[in-house]
Amino acid sequence: MNKNTVKRTLTRKRRVRSRRGRRLSLLVLLLVWFLSGQPLNGRRQSNCTFWSAGTRRVGVPAYLITCRWWALAAGWQRAGIRLSMTAVSVYLLVGLVIVR
Repeated sequence: MNKNTVKRTLTRKRRVRSRRGRRLSLLVLLLVWFLSGQPLNGRRQSNCTFWSAGTRRVGVPAYLITCRWWALAAGWQRAGIRLSMTAVSVYLLVGLVIVR
């Protein structure tokens, strides 16, 4: 065995550790995007910010695609809708569990 050869078990452990770290960071990133009202795919859809609504699409020519309300909504509006729908679904789930 060459002295520059790495043992298979060491590389396997490193791979598993790095996958776990990437998964955790992706989940945290998605949670932050969800709570702040940003698009969950990570791409900007319009020129909106957290406080102001968008006026046009970004990246795609306007004549190719129609703008939906969700893409042009301000971040606080998207965050409010996401959090209220999450709260409603949790209340319904808890209500169904308690009733039974």
